[in-house]
Amino acid sequence: MLQTLLKIGEWQSQGKSKWDRFLDYPKAERKDKLGNPINNYTLPIIFDLDAMEVIISSEKLREYDEKDVRNSLGNKMKGSNSKAICSAGLSKRLGRINQSFFGKEGVETKNGELIEAIEKENSALLSESLKLILSKIFDLKEEFLHQTVYSSTNQIDIRALNESFDLAKNENIIFLSISLKSEEFGYREPTLFADIPDYRTFLEYSFFGDQKSVNSKKTKSKLCYASGELGEDVEELNLSTRYSLNKMFVTETKNYAAQFNKKKFPINYQVSIENQEKLDYASDYLLNHGYRVKIANLEHVILPQFQQNSNVDLEMALEGIHKKSDLLFNINRLNELAENVNLELDDQVFWINFIAFESDGKFFKSTEIIKDVSSFHFSKILQTFTDIDWKFREAKFIDWDKIMTEFDYSTNEWCSRKINFNSLFQIIPIRKDKEKKNKALELFKTILENRKINGSLLFDYFSELILCHYYERYRSYTNVKDYSQSGKKNNQDYLKWAIRDSVFKYHAFIQLLKKLNLIDMEQSTSNATEGKPENKYDQAIDEFFIEMDMTHKSQQKAMFYLGRMLHAVENIQLKKQIKKTVIHLVNFNGLDGNSILRLRNDLINKARQHNQIGKVKFLNGQFGDNFKFNSWNMDPNEALFFVLTGYSFRVSIQESEEQENIEKVEETL
Repeated sequence: MLQTLLKIGEWQSQGKSKWDRFLDYPKAERKDKLGNPINNYTLPIIFDLDAMEVIISSEKLREYDEKDVRNSLGNKMKGSNSKAICSAGLSKRLGRINQSFFGKEGVETKNGELIEAIEKENSALLSESLKLILSKIFDLKEEFLHQTVYSSTNQIDIRALNESFDLAKNENIIFLSISLKSEEFGYREPTLFADIPDYRTFLEYSFFGDQKSVNSKKTKSKLCYASGELGEDVEELNLSTRYSLNKMFVTETKNYAAQFNKKKFPINYQVSIENQEKLDYASDYLLNHGYRVKIANLEHVILPQFQQNSNVDLEMALEGIHKKSDLLFNINRLNELAENVNLELDDQVFWINFIAFESDGKFFKSTEIIKDVSSFHFSKILQTFTDIDWKFREAKFIDWDKIMTEFDYSTNEWCSRKINFNSLFQIIPIRKDKEKKNKALELFKTILENRKINGSLLFDYFSELILCHYYERYRSYTNVKDYSQSGKKNNQDYLKWAIRDSVFKYHAFIQLLKKLNLIDMEQSTSNATEGKPENKYDQAIDEFFIEMDMTHKSQQKAMFYLGRMLHAVENIQLKKQIKKTVIHLVNFNGLDGNSILRLRNDLINKARQHNQIGKVKFLNGQFGDNFKFNSWNMDPNEALFFVLTGYSFRVSIQESEEQENIEKVEETL
């Protein structure tokens, strides 16, 4: 991974100044969600020591340009615990500017933190001139607070300026710069604070160290652990920001470096200065330019690993990997799938790592890593998802379009989605704040790393999912779609649709794993033409058994027919407007042998009560032919899954009519 980071860093560092890797550029949105233009502004704040006033005026607003960041050295924060050094920055850093020149908000101070930072790092750099400038600026504290404190919160906030300037909704202040005006110190016109020589000298020392001392030292060659090459500028890894991929290499013995000798970190983490810059550039590019993806609702950064001597076009390769990752893990419309599924990655052999992390933009903590996903396996997963999606979309036994249609709140319209890891995430119940591990992430990690999954695990998750729907535990399982409409129950059939969608999404999931050979379920082969039934209804069921690999699995078929009995009796009750139907007789915690027989007897008795025994007679016979009364050993949750499969199975009108003819014949027997 380090080799790839170095390649990306070298690519990104070309044509850049020494300051570029430290600069923090604002996100300049050009259009809103409706396509309307957005105007982004830079606001110069002038400390006028001649008039002893703070000039913050809408007349000074100008259209934002990236040059504003470079000219004023709008650097990234070093860390929330460090002394504030901020003379320019994102608009949300207004409080940080206050901290630099006037001290912490709400605290009585004698000076700003900028003086303290200089004294702490190298007091010799605090010249009398700079000290006097900062002292005079400090006298403007009350006026600065008067203009920047937001009345609604009584805190320093950019919204105070937006309000006083009466900005429209499509106007944003996104960058701030500090300038100084003082004839006493030789600045007759407002001058960027970053251009004050003594302050500039301190900034260079703070970010680059004592270059004079470094150049005069006699150094011996050391091994750079990032490149594996000897160099004379090798030292302990010192990153430009805490929000960095390279923060995986921690130096806190109480955290993840418990087995390290803290006195040897300079040796354990030694990297050349040049390569440190490359690692910084690479991290910034991947984290801040869209090479991130949510897997199981957790942020991951995408980090490919190419062969050492490969001459890959990094930009094209990263773009291709990102597009495929987006198709696999994010919510996408169906037409996007059709347009992008055949995207090729230039036949390059490489591996992909997905690093899960936590961050608020000020720190980086890696929490999980999905390692060494081969490019071949990655593409195969995407293609298999596509094949399964189209297979189910063309199937007669289910209306896959309805199952995969969701409401898009960003466009206020219903959209047909595709099955991918994002849709699977919604059917793997994760109990909020109760489980330390993300079950969905563990499952997806296993698939991506090409390791087999225990089939019983899926049936356990399915049972838990159905219990969530049945008892409406949506507040506890926040990743599960709420079919009850947040408890309003305007839709009386919500449980039926929840079961149907869950059943067939799990069938699609199982079919995906079978095609990838990643599930420990026995697979059988069947002849689609052998012993084909005469009537359409039986043909539809047989075709379903073939598609779902159930033809020679008698226990699964027994449960399927029991589910058809459940469906038939419920239809009888619904026609008689009975509200509490037989679906409530099912033990959603799992069905063992006794529970199965008890449910079967209850269904027969209910049909008999309504004088419609013919509705279940044929199905009961099929159940009996496949149920192993003396040697039943099916997992209870697997049994539940296939009962609800039969319950959710759909037939066409013609097939339904043929079923009714069979039932009429059964009534006469």
